[in-house]
Amino acid sequence: MEEKLGDQAPEIHEFEPFCKWHRKEDRDILEIHLQDFKREQLKVQISHQGTLKISGERSINPSQKSKFYKELAIANTYDSSTISAKFVNGWLHITMPKRKPTVPEKGDKRVAGSKDDERAKQDEAPSNDIGDANAKIEDEFRRRKQSSSAMKMAKTAVTVAVTGVAVAALVAYVIYMYKSMVVEDNECNY
Repeated sequence: MEEKLGDQAPEIHEFEPFCKWHRKEDRDILEIHLQDFKREQLKVQISHQGTLKISGERSINPSQKSKFYKELAIANTYDSSTISAKFVNGWLHITMPKRKPTVPEKGDKRVAGSKDDERAKQDEAPSNDIGDANAKIEDEFRRRKQSSSAMKMAKTAVTVAVTGVAVAALVAYVIYMYKSMVVEDNECNY
């Protein structure tokens, strides 16, 4: 017996949508390009473990569907209770406000940014391995970005030094060869 087209499960095409980040001082914005989707076809959720889950599914025709699924670990630097999403002109905009740094109270002798302050923040914050890992990666990225200009200067200095040594060796070689040729010419003339 032949099955009707309506009885068959639709063919599902999974894809990875184009995403771009906009980093700002007080928030990060993730923009996801979803041109042919409608708002009702999208879902944005935040799990208790600090994972942002973004998904969507739409029918292309009766026998085909298009869908995507994306997960992002949300760092402790974001205030997950104020994350918002809006869908405008084929773009899903997810705004993730950053947590404001806590200012120590007058009686608190810890200095903001000190190791004691960092330990206190770690003790107060709930344990979130994914968020901690993201925070460490972001801190490392910041440190590397700050030291990148010093690294560029050091690389330039090394390049200049190596070039200078190479030029000096080449000049010494040319002088040596010139003197060798002059001595040989003088020996032949006498």
